[in-house]
Amino acid sequence: MEISEVVEFLNSYLDAEYDAAVAARTEVDSVLDERTAVVESFLHATPGSVMSPTVSRGRGWTADRLAKSALTVGHVARRSLFLVARYNHPEWRALFAGYASGPTPLTTGSYGQLLYVTTIDGAPKIISEYFPEILEPATPMLWSHAQGAEINGIGNPNEVRALTAPTFGEHLDDWNEIKVSGS
Repeated sequence: MEISEVVEFLNSYLDAEYDAAVAARTEVDSVLDERTAVVESFLHATPGSVMSPTVSRGRGWTADRLAKSALTVGHVARRSLFLVARYNHPEWRALFAGYASGPTPLTTGSYGQLLYVTTIDGAPKIISEYFPEILEPATPMLWSHAQGAEINGIGNPNEVRALTAPTFGEHLDDWNEIKVSGS
């Protein structure tokens, strides 16, 4: 798998995640279920782990409740994909890390998600998700395992595709260090 394929895959995932987040605020259950199923199609849970969409809501919302909830759509933003790095991992071989922003208009300039992608049965799949330690934003960035496989011992990337820079200072510093380490 090439890094350009992973960039395309992750951008498609971020589109699907955004569509599901909007649907959670505006759509009936059946539409939300369809959008959630699309998000789930990008994920792969390794044995002993869970990978599930982070977007959901309660069932059976009335039209009135959905109308009120629709007023909050402006609180949701499509995440930005900042960078994708390729690693040679001892267990996963070609392992890609995708650094994405937060999911709100106020957080699209800072790290919000780290997704690990590898090939499963011939197709790219997200196998792990990490969140940044917001109280420890110094370089190098500290990440906490959220779900999926725990990824350890990745070393330095052997290829990096920088897409757009974060605007949050420490995250920009970390982004620049990753760019340089993959050169």
